[in-house]
Amino acid sequence: MPESNQLTYLWGLITLLFGVFLQIVPLSEPLIYWRPQFVILVVFFWLFRNPFQFGIGFAWLAGLLLDIVIGELFGRHAIVFGLCAYLLQLLQQRLQHFWLFHQVVLVMLLVLLNQVLLHSITLMLRGGWQGELLVAPALTSALIWPFLVWLLSTLLKLQQFGRDMPSDH
Repeated sequence: MPESNQLTYLWGLITLLFGVFLQIVPLSEPLIYWRPQFVILVVFFWLFRNPFQFGIGFAWLAGLLLDIVIGELFGRHAIVFGLCAYLLQLLQQRLQHFWLFHQVVLVMLLVLLNQVLLHSITLMLRGGWQGELLVAPALTSALIWPFLVWLLSTLLKLQQFGRDMPSDH
């Protein structure tokens, strides 16, 4: 495997673990409902950036990791993340021509779909519909999407720049 592919997978793993960390950071009661869905946003970033290296399997494993870490129903996030990744794969040819605003709208809709599917799976096992809480994470995720894209792209460019610099020895 070429060195650039190994570094790309390493960056994918590092950003995924950071997304999981941000997902489990404790928040106060009102803020918890507005928490952006960091893990799926990281998955979306890598699906936008390298759709042939990071695909449905990466999304599924990210969801499974999140299920294990937060102690939810095993496979709940995995199947929903996989479905969202499949939808992004279907749109792959169009995604190359999307402006950032279009990406924000698409991310908001996919996070909303993610929330609805996760909540639907939960409703099969437990009662208590809280539909009004589904929109808040989609809105906050869409709002931070441009910053996340900028931050991760900048980090990757710095890493690439540092690797391409000639060494003095």
